[in-house]
Amino acid sequence: MITNEQFWTYWRNQQYEEALACMREQPVKKTASMLFGPATDLKQTMAISTISAGEFLYDYIMINPLVVKGMDFARTEDLSSLFQLQQFAENIDISSVTGDIAQLQGYVAEQMMAAELQGLGHDVQFPETSNQAGWDLLIDGEPFQVKCLTSAQGVHKHFDTYPDIPVYVNAELAATFADNPLVYSTSVTHEQVLLQTTQTLKHAEDLLDFELPWITVAVSSYYNVKRVRTDGISLTSAMRNVTSDVVSRVALGGVGKVVFGVGGVALFGPAGGIVGPALGAFAGVSQGTHLSTFIKKTLAKKEYADVVTAIQQLIRKMQTQLQRKQHIKETKWQQMGQHLAQSTASKRFINGLSPYARQEQQYNNNLHDELAALYKNTEKQPLEVFEHVIVILAKSGIHQHPIREELGAVEKAMKEYKRTI
Repeated sequence: MITNEQFWTYWRNQQYEEALACMREQPVKKTASMLFGPATDLKQTMAISTISAGEFLYDYIMINPLVVKGMDFARTEDLSSLFQLQQFAENIDISSVTGDIAQLQGYVAEQMMAAELQGLGHDVQFPETSNQAGWDLLIDGEPFQVKCLTSAQGVHKHFDTYPDIPVYVNAELAATFADNPLVYSTSVTHEQVLLQTTQTLKHAEDLLDFELPWITVAVSSYYNVKRVRTDGISLTSAMRNVTSDVVSRVALGGVGKVVFGVGGVALFGPAGGIVGPALGAFAGVSQGTHLSTFIKKTLAKKEYADVVTAIQQLIRKMQTQLQRKQHIKETKWQQMGQHLAQSTASKRFINGLSPYARQEQQYNNNLHDELAALYKNTEKQPLEVFEHVIVILAKSGIHQHPIREELGAVEKAMKEYKRTI
């Protein structure tokens, strides 16, 4: 996963700070072509070559801090083992898609979806035990089941037992559950998971330094999304483009679950179907009339006040979710330090990654402060405030599931407001 030889030279010489400052490098090799498939995948891999090793390791480990449990980074082989799956290949029959191989497919699907969701800014947590009932991932503190299947039967079976726990499904099943508010999808496909699983097992038997292919591809996508998400200018422009696109649709309610794109990246992620109707109502009000704000307030005083209240309640709920996400980040950071073996090397490793943790905390705090400022201005300029709120929603990575009621209230209030004016 880290192919810069200078990194490993520094690491072996116990120059950990210098190692973490090195760039993560991914030279194209014949072996890489064999493992990672077509040229498009290789381009994705190359996209993260300019990322520092420290930032790469921080974001990778923060997906699931349990991966470092018991490791002592004074031993180079412990760091290398973060990216190996050799131990899984010994007792699994890769010609079968049942039993162990199916279990491993589920593991791969969870990891791939977790990486994608983490890249969209969500905070993902795994259960402490492998037999957790009802859910596979906590996303921004909310439990979700993961299903990567060829048919919908397994999803229906889940809801028979756990009707209130939402599900993330593979891309092939997205259309089947397009109208179910408790089902979300990612770009991960069942075919992709099966391919990555079987390739991993085959090559893990032969290559001591084999790197998990889905991690490299997923992390490359992670950084592409992350950079778009943190670029406020691009997101504001994208938000306005989305609004224009929504206006052009006949049925504003049928926006779809994954429609808002920035260079191929879903602006609101797999939960776009929840924010979509609210954006549709906003578009109808903001572009459906040329009346001045003063006249609008006069003609529809109550409805205007309802819009203001709904937006303010949405802001408050988003602030609560930001605090919740910050708590999750802090918990995972503490877990990383607790799970590592206590050694000088591990302490220096943690110290080397701490700037990235501080950057995330400051970023989160800034978004919280932006929302506080917008709250104060809502009564004067509710539509302008809502536009900025939606941009912050995309930047923050707040999952729309826990704020779906507030978004629905904004949609309803704006529709009533538009009908009155």
